[in-house]
Amino acid sequence: MKIGYGVQRVYVATLLGLLGELLEAASTTDPALRAELRGFPEGTVIGLSVLGGPAPLRVRKVGDRLVRLERDDPAVCDLELVFKHVTHAFLVLTFQEGTARAYARSRLVLHGDPALAMRFVRCLNRLEGVVLPRFVARRALKSLPRLPWTEKVAVAARVYGRVAAQALRFAPEGAR
Repeated sequence: MKIGYGVQRVYVATLLGLLGELLEAASTTDPALRAELRGFPEGTVIGLSVLGGPAPLRVRKVGDRLVRLERDDPAVCDLELVFKHVTHAFLVLTFQEGTARAYARSRLVLHGDPALAMRFVRCLNRLEGVVLPRFVARRALKSLPRLPWTEKVAVAARVYGRVAAQALRFAPEGAR
C-alpha cells in the first residue's frame, strides 16, 4: 500500500516533534543517554530535518541533558542531519530503515562534525531501543541495546511519564 506524500509529510513532522520530546525526556531519566551526551560541547544545538524546510527537531545540550527548542528560537544548528526527501525521512521514522543505513544510501546530508553525528545517532539508537517494543526496534536498529527487560520497562516508563507530564502541562485548560 502506497502512502501519499501529504500523509508522509504530516507523519514526519509529527514524529520529529515527538522525537524531540522523547529525547528531552530520556536525557533527564536515562543514565546511559546522559553519559553519551557528556561528549557534546555545552550549548551544542542539534537538528533533524527534511531538505528545504525548517528543523522540526532542534535540541540544545544544557548540562548533561537535552532541551527542546521552540520553532521561533533563532538558534542555528551546530549539527544537523537533513533527510534529502520526505519519503527518506518516512522510511526511517516508520522503522523500515535505520539511520545508519539511510546515511549509507545517501538519503541524509550531514552538516557538522561527523564524530558528534555518530554520537547523536547512538543517542537515537538508545532511545529507540528503550522506548520501542522489541519487534519494532529490531527492524530499526542494527543491534539492540543490552539491558535487562526490567530496566527497559523502567526507563521506558520514566520517559513516557515525562512526555505525558509535559503534554499535560502545556495542554489547554479545558483538555486536562
